[in-house]
Amino acid sequence: MASADGDRAKARLANAGRWLRGIEQEPLALAIACIGGACFVYSRATLPPLWPCVLALGVCLVGRWPGRGLIALFVITVAWSSGWAQNQLDGRWPAARHGEVVWLDGHVTGLPSHDTYRTRFELRRDRPPYRVRLSWYESAPTLTPGQCISVQAKLDAPHGSANPGAFDYESWLWRQGIDATGYVKRQRSCDAPVEGAWVDRARAAAARRVAVMLDAAPMTGIIQALTLGVRDHISNDQWQVLRATGTSHLVAISGLHIGLIAGLVFFAMRWLSLRLPGHRGGQGAAVAAALVCAFGYALLAGFALPTQRALVMVSIALLAGLSMRRVSALRMLALAAIAVVFWQPSAVTAPGFWLSFGAVGWLIHLSRLVRHHSRLAALVILQLGLVAGLMPVTLWLFGQASLVAPVVNAVLIPLAVVLVPLLLGAVLLALIWPAVGAPLLRAIAAGMEFGWHGLARVADWSWAAIHLAIPGAFALGLALAGLALLTLPRGIPGRWLAVWFLLPALFGWRPAGQAIEPGGYRLTVLDVGQGLATVVRTRAHTLVFDTGPSYRTGFNAGDAFVVPYLRQVGRDRIDRLIVSHADNDHIGGAEAIMAGLEVSQRWGAIGRDCHAGESWTWDGVEFAFLYPPAGQDVSAPRNERSCVLRIGGPGGSVLLTGDIEAPAERALVSTEPGRIKVDVLLVAHHGSATSTSPAFVAAVAPSYALISAGWHNRWGFPAAAVVDRLRRQDARLADTATGGALSVRVGAERGRITVSRWRRQHRRFWQVP
Repeated sequence: MASADGDRAKARLANAGRWLRGIEQEPLALAIACIGGACFVYSRATLPPLWPCVLALGVCLVGRWPGRGLIALFVITVAWSSGWAQNQLDGRWPAARHGEVVWLDGHVTGLPSHDTYRTRFELRRDRPPYRVRLSWYESAPTLTPGQCISVQAKLDAPHGSANPGAFDYESWLWRQGIDATGYVKRQRSCDAPVEGAWVDRARAAAARRVAVMLDAAPMTGIIQALTLGVRDHISNDQWQVLRATGTSHLVAISGLHIGLIAGLVFFAMRWLSLRLPGHRGGQGAAVAAALVCAFGYALLAGFALPTQRALVMVSIALLAGLSMRRVSALRMLALAAIAVVFWQPSAVTAPGFWLSFGAVGWLIHLSRLVRHHSRLAALVILQLGLVAGLMPVTLWLFGQASLVAPVVNAVLIPLAVVLVPLLLGAVLLALIWPAVGAPLLRAIAAGMEFGWHGLARVADWSWAAIHLAIPGAFALGLALAGLALLTLPRGIPGRWLAVWFLLPALFGWRPAGQAIEPGGYRLTVLDVGQGLATVVRTRAHTLVFDTGPSYRTGFNAGDAFVVPYLRQVGRDRIDRLIVSHADNDHIGGAEAIMAGLEVSQRWGAIGRDCHAGESWTWDGVEFAFLYPPAGQDVSAPRNERSCVLRIGGPGGSVLLTGDIEAPAERALVSTEPGRIKVDVLLVAHHGSATSTSPAFVAAVAPSYALISAGWHNRWGFPAAAVVDRLRRQDARLADTATGGALSVRVGAERGRITVSRWRRQHRRFWQVP
């Protein structure tokens, strides 16, 4: 009996070994190992050393166990990604030299973008920093790709605000290979010749000629995006329509467009070759022509991540057809993923990487389920299934998903099959023969504008898109597992669990540790640069105190940071919006917040005046204005009229001080000596030396002091004297400049106060210290 059991165990081990050896030859398993290696590197706060990789690779080479190939690929990817990242780190502008003014010589790379107030471009150099993103304000000259320029610029380390739910600008700079940012102060002559960049020069010239021909027609930006990969001229309103209808992918040159062009060229060349004498080499000619056109179209798009994936997949499909071999779509997708990761390991940090590969992989899976359905039924299932499958991911990444996308895309994708080649032909004809091509292009633009009005009306429907925050990675994983269960064949046990797996994501369930108990509250000081935006959440209410700055370029903290954060934490309504005073760095984002979210009450500089003595209670938490006094002289400086709000609960108290200065602080010390003593102080005026006086600090006696100030701001906030006196008071300091968003958790019991820094919790090796 024992011998029989041993034989069965050996047989099972042998079968497992054969299975593993088969798996490690599969491109999908290799792609997972490759992506896993890159994700391992890019999820770390520091780069892993190379010697463990060398050691592990050596063990894999001498070993003979099943699965060692996958482990070896994982290790190779870790080593490659680490080396690639270290090389980029070595070329970056150091934080110690942030704000330094230097002369830079180099060539313009990529396409400069222009707006009313500035020209933004990238400068390529042959020494560190190798790639610099510069803004040129006011009277900037016309810049062309490849042009040599010599400029004096104030350089900054590649740094960005760090907030939950918001766009990660610092990560984007890393993926783009930007080693420094800054702005131009002046220029001098540069005698070096134009260098390379012929593709970008051609794109820029074509974009300018198309804009002139269309004479500022509303569809100019859409047409430039579809034909030339230039998306700078798509307006914010147009982007909102595209996002609400789930059609943003249609204006990004990606798999749909490249596959369409390659397919049309292939079949056209194949059809032509079959009608010519001696057509034996027709297949090869058709494949070569399709590859050339696909590559050329990818170059028009700037060789972005979706085009890389599409180009690899199209190339594999065409070459497989040339060799008369059948290659499954899943294998092509896996090989494309491996190629993209080795081409640019940082791609795994881009939302587009997961969306593009996830969408294609999910479509491949769904296509297997509809093989026996009619074409119409298959189309409906694929559209609905694609939107349902991507919805948890898009909600997780962007906090928004379109409900009308299946219907809209079912109409627009077939139109794109006709429109994209027609537009490309019209643009080429307009560039070569303007007298004929320009009227044709204008006619197409007019037709697109007519259709756009219908799309905009659909986007205006209140239920066109939903804003819903996936409440955590666990809920996201459950939702994806639930969708996978729903697509399993009938009869497989456990499919009924899919509904339960989807509920946490749909209804915002959070673990007990994340819920806010009665009497407790959360205070978040968002990282808005030089300004202030604060969110206070009780169990069922939301208060926003100040909204951050806005800029003449159109950027504002309300759109960029406050609204995304509130949606990320599942709050789509603000019970009270308070703007402490009317300085731009406090009121700048208010309009965008009121446009993006429902606001019940407005106080301070945007509504009802806040006066000492007014108070209210939410969910066991007391809110009270301590300043300014009723009847204060309206001619007093704005800072001195700032609202001061005290928040108190059983677990602790917080004081929000706006921009008050020493005179207001003295008034508070004399009129509210007991109430200004709190556990957490939001330091006034970003740490200016004119505020946070010694007497005020002594009266407040905070355990924690929070400072909202821009990183390396030009005023030098927080002032050294302020920091020193807070430390002498034994207050623990945290600032948004180095910590990102600051989160204060006040429990319902005394002594349960914790302060966390977003940057410290989500530290990555490429972030500026």
